[in-house]
Amino acid sequence: MERRDDLPERQPLPSEDEGDLVDEPATEESDDPLVASQEGVPWVPPSERVVRPATAGEEGADIAGAATTDEEELEFEDGDDQPLLVRALEALRSSDVTAGDRIRVDAAGSTIWVRGQVESIEVADEILGILGDLDGVTEVVDELDIPSG
Repeated sequence: MERRDDLPERQPLPSEDEGDLVDEPATEESDDPLVASQEGVPWVPPSERVVRPATAGEEGADIAGAATTDEEELEFEDGDDQPLLVRALEALRSSDVTAGDRIRVDAAGSTIWVRGQVESIEVADEILGILGDLDGVTEVVDELDIPSG
């Protein structure tokens, strides 16, 4: 078999050319998986509380795991001393739309769970609107039942 001279020269691989396979490992880290993959640094997932909503027969949401926090991080940003659940219950009690409904409210972090039975979709929308408008609420989980008929 004869050698062809019209073929281009073999180009060195980046690892052969720059030695990047033998360089020191990255010492930086990122909590953004896209940045970590693009820059070749370790990805460290955010370590926030893991909340498991309460199931039937339980009281409130359980904290399945939590990262340690500084004392300053435990205060509300707006300086309010009332926990979110207390503020949510007060907001619902002050509304006449929820007078005859049987609902249960649980809160953890900035998330509120609302479950129970309401008389109509309009009442459910009003309840979700009241809870969603509270300061510090980032998510309202709707587990409301509306009877058919």
